[in-house]
Amino acid sequence: MKDLSVIIVNFRGGEKLKKCLNSLQAIAPHRFSLEVIVVDNQSNDGSLGAFIQQYPQFTFESNSGNNGFANGCNRGAACSHGRVLLFLNPDTSVEEEAIYKMMQELEKLPAYSIVSCSQRREDGKMDRPYGRFLTVGTLTGWLRAIHRIFYGKVEDAFREEAKRLYPDWVSGSVVMMRKEDFSSLGGWDDNFWMYYEDVDLCRTARNSGGEILLLKEAVIGHMHGGSSRSNLEVTVMTKTEVHISRHLYLSKHETKRKLLFMHLILILNNMVLGFLPALLGVLLFFVKRIHVLSRIYLALAVYYLKVMKSGSWMSERSVNYPTQRGKR
Repeated sequence: MKDLSVIIVNFRGGEKLKKCLNSLQAIAPHRFSLEVIVVDNQSNDGSLGAFIQQYPQFTFESNSGNNGFANGCNRGAACSHGRVLLFLNPDTSVEEEAIYKMMQELEKLPAYSIVSCSQRREDGKMDRPYGRFLTVGTLTGWLRAIHRIFYGKVEDAFREEAKRLYPDWVSGSVVMMRKEDFSSLGGWDDNFWMYYEDVDLCRTARNSGGEILLLKEAVIGHMHGGSSRSNLEVTVMTKTEVHISRHLYLSKHETKRKLLFMHLILILNNMVLGFLPALLGVLLFFVKRIHVLSRIYLALAVYYLKVMKSGSWMSERSVNYPTQRGKR
């Protein structure tokens, strides 16, 4: 059995995936043994064969389609042999020291269900790869602005120590777990196609009595802006999926008393407050960053119509969507 299984879900990662794999390849096995599993979500860009040839020591799995991040993670975990799992984005670059520190923290206390670390952008600025679970006051941008006026920044109230931060959730770009804990939680929920699957996993862990830890002194690089923002069509799709996954997350975790109210806030925000920006996007169709608003508005309108028909808040892109038609 390996000490660590690194699982990467790839979709047209290109040069960023190459940098990630090079950083993993440079890790010497003297402090821990590791395997690297790359699950390719049918990139269909001709790159997979070249990666297999260039990195023969790594395992490459071809998924049945672009089935989303959670589904790819579960597929990688299913064929892993490590006692610890590290889910890693293909646009990250790691160092042995950071991984080793995370593993040490995970092994110190059984209460730690999920461990992550600090992330540095290419420009040297530090990311904020963590946050609080959704509440009524943080559902939308304007609600967060009101909340900030009266209560300050939502993230400022996290329990914090010199080397550790204990947020509600950490980004799925870097998630370390014991394999036994991953199995007991049921893995990632692949009802989510993209976005909020990390928040969902952390909330499931917290509901099971686990602790979420961000180790501040361990740092990895994160090169943002990969395939999810490659062109107009992809931008519309991914930004729409953020809204869809937010609805799905609420439907799974909120009580019935709050659920309808929170769904209505999101729908009114997207369809009523979003109407004028969408109209502006139609008139200024030649300005991409404005035109995209009208495209997202239309995509969400179609989504809400399908929700009424299917009874499911799930994205059509989820691998489980066809089995959920007509179910609530």
